[in-house]
Amino acid sequence: MIRLVAAILVVTALVGCSSIPIGTAGKLRTLDYLNDDVASLLLAFDLPPELEPAQGASTLSFDITTPASGAKHIEAKLVAADADELAGTLPPPSGERNYYLFGFSDADKQAIREAQAWARGLPPGNNAFSISLSPRLCRTAEINPAKTTVSALVALPGATGLSPLLSNQPLNAVLQGAEIPACAGHSG
Repeated sequence: MIRLVAAILVVTALVGCSSIPIGTAGKLRTLDYLNDDVASLLLAFDLPPELEPAQGASTLSFDITTPASGAKHIEAKLVAADADELAGTLPPPSGERNYYLFGFSDADKQAIREAQAWARGLPPGNNAFSISLSPRLCRTAEINPAKTTVSALVALPGATGLSPLLSNQPLNAVLQGAEIPACAGHSG
């Protein structure tokens, strides 16, 4: 099987256009981007009660680039996942934190699988596969970004438990000065 030469994982900022690179390639080295069912990944945002994901706004982007064969780009919108899919694999959230679970729509799953099939047919070379996560958050109350931490976790296909993409990072370090809007129906 052809393997992609480079795997780059980048987590983009929680809000706005700022980005923060996270060295997750080593943490997710068991994920085979060509052969694992990447479309079945489940993501969990681990957030304090003052933060929530904005409905329908978070995305996970997949980019496959090759010097000779062009590129494929998929921007998959995260959709609420059934909590039963991760039952028994999640430890209880610490303190008063909450998990928000996400997967992909059927259409996005199909697009991801088609891109993987295309990538498997590429000649070996300087091919690159990258993933970037763009969760969008809103706040239900005032927060202190220096003391508020966030995590993004992923359930790998066939694995039990979660691997961190972003682990207990202070919100101000992740946001780099960007503001978080109040959630609809909250004065925040």
